[in-house]
Amino acid sequence: MRVICKRDRYRYIRLPLRFINRDFNIDHNTNFCVDTGAPYSLVTYEQAVEWKLPLDQLKSTPSTHRVGGVEGPGYYLEKSVMLLRDFHGKLLPIDVPRIIVLGPPIVSKQRVLPVPALLGDDILRQFTLIVESDRHGGDVIITDEVVTYSSPQGNC
Repeated sequence: MRVICKRDRYRYIRLPLRFINRDFNIDHNTNFCVDTGAPYSLVTYEQAVEWKLPLDQLKSTPSTHRVGGVEGPGYYLEKSVMLLRDFHGKLLPIDVPRIIVLGPPIVSKQRVLPVPALLGDDILRQFTLIVESDRHGGDVIITDEVVTYSSPQGNC
């Protein structure tokens, strides 16, 4: 499979997908930002509110989570599915056994930017990312196909 993401002018890689969790009647189109430095994927507090996700019915994570200056409690949402659309238009399901949901942010005196939903290494490690970049953005291909490559000098 090959899924094409868009890299915006701020160089964020945005992946539109459909997020489904049958246990909590979640079935929403949403965007995740591909974050190759994040050890795990997460859903924002704002999405949890929009999806009417009852955080009190989820198991708490052992510690708080800090993302982009926002810190808050975390919760485990289990047994979800992400539907990705490949470049042929076919929907492809990706099982998400567990994803972190950020709880309400701990109050801070400093102003912070909103945190996007993140697609981290727990899911990305199943794929190869191919970046076609330009000054104003570009495309990123996520694929589970075998990719062979070599650097111009013959080593990486």
